[in-house]
Amino acid sequence: MPKLPSGLQLAISKDHILEPDINWFHAPDGHFWYWIPAEEDPPPFAPYHEQIRQPKHAPVPQSKEEMSKFIQVLIMRDDGMYYWMGDYMYEFPFLMKKLSKEDQVAWEEWLDTDPVQTFLDTAIQECQTQSIINKDATGSVTGVVPNDSDSDWINIEHVVNNPLKGKH
Repeated sequence: MPKLPSGLQLAISKDHILEPDINWFHAPDGHFWYWIPAEEDPPPFAPYHEQIRQPKHAPVPQSKEEMSKFIQVLIMRDDGMYYWMGDYMYEFPFLMKKLSKEDQVAWEEWLDTDPVQTFLDTAIQECQTQSIINKDATGSVTGVVPNDSDSDWINIEHVVNNPLKGKH
């Protein structure tokens, strides 16, 4: 997670890629599921905006370059937490508009580091694993209503059934 010469702190994330789950919908062979912004709530996002998301599937990336289209670039907020404005690694900076020349050079150098390359390899493997496990998906989603739901809203939590949980 680089701190650029200007002081801007960035991170990359794959947290929007769903974990393997048989309590989910089927996807075509060789596809994985991930979250995208809902049509009614498109980027760019402000630092404290709570995003509305919808699931989408895509073919499993076969290269680091393809994987970079699914890796989010996060920006550190003033409270030390990171948020996603809407940029993906392959096009960064896009919504953010522009980095200084010094920041751009530092960003590109950081992208070439071993930890970032390993991160991309791991992300590809996770998409492949999810795709394989998704072949056994139920085709529907089961949720539960948490005990602490208030009376005005019903919040349903997705029950993840990851057959790999605890097997690493």
